[in-house]
Amino acid sequence: MEAAVISIVLPALFTTALSATTVSEPNNTDSEIKFVIDSNTPVKWSVFVNRLYQGRQVRGTPSSPIKPTYAARIRIRDDDARFHSEKEVLDRINDSPIAKKFSKSQQEFLKTGFAVRVNADPEDPYHYYVTCLFAVSEDDAKLMARAYLDGEKRFIDHCISVYKRDLSEKQEKLRLAEKELSEKETKLKACEEEYKPVKDNMHRFSSEEEASKLAKETILEMDKALDMLEIELAGIREKLNAIEKYRNKTPSHDTIRVKLDEMFIEQMVELSGLEARRLTTERLRARQQRFLGLFNERDDLQREVTNLRNTVKENQRSIDSLTESLAHPKPNQMLRVLPPKVYQNTVTIYPVVTN
Repeated sequence: MEAAVISIVLPALFTTALSATTVSEPNNTDSEIKFVIDSNTPVKWSVFVNRLYQGRQVRGTPSSPIKPTYAARIRIRDDDARFHSEKEVLDRINDSPIAKKFSKSQQEFLKTGFAVRVNADPEDPYHYYVTCLFAVSEDDAKLMARAYLDGEKRFIDHCISVYKRDLSEKQEKLRLAEKELSEKETKLKACEEEYKPVKDNMHRFSSEEEASKLAKETILEMDKALDMLEIELAGIREKLNAIEKYRNKTPSHDTIRVKLDEMFIEQMVELSGLEARRLTTERLRARQQRFLGLFNERDDLQREVTNLRNTVKENQRSIDSLTESLAHPKPNQMLRVLPPKVYQNTVTIYPVVTN
């Protein structure tokens, strides 16, 4: 008996028509999938079974109360590892609303996990893998093929939406990073313009690191000097208080009063000198603090600008890669956005031998 060819357009691919009261129907496609019935070449029902031989899973005919009678055989181009996994194929079938149209027996048969077989090695033509979808009837076999291809399309659509969302997020991150980079570069330029004359005035012949170290050491010395000055000032103020107390108790014509007046004047002169030293020390410390503040601000801004420039470059590279991949998808790339390539757009239906 010659093989009978049945051509049908699979409404399984490429649309999103939803009914308000029914499960969404698969998408239409411009590609016509042909179903070829080959009744003269039975296919043996064998899949991975739950036993090992020399540490590897082996194929066999599983024990199951429900046995298939037909198989849909699909040759798919080896462009993506997802086509090699029986679990992936079964997941795609179950993801399609076409699976709701399976007979009750077929739905029960799917639960056994023995309805899919993917050959481990490609057959001629080179790089095409054979996937067998077992079913309890010829109609269910055709539905299995339709559900698988529709599930793949839905999976691809989901991947594309994920990558488009990722692209949108990268574009927003790029926009924010460029805005922040512009702001930081403006601040850095202003900071450098303020920093340079201060550096030249205070540490002209020192490197950046040496100047920072000298400023820190000077500030530390000034802090110690100010502490010592405060101690001395406190002592002189206490002396002045004591002298003033005795002056108030001593008559102005008394010789002791004259001596106290001289002592008071001497301490006031000493106090003025210490106050002047303190003010000078504070000014010197303030200059070093200003230099060190500008140095640290400039250093922080330089680091932030560098990080933001790297962020801009990384996001731009990701955007370029995602945009190119979405516009011109290629086999074996990161994006899983290519539909399965069915050899000659043909699915062959075979009878199944179960023993």
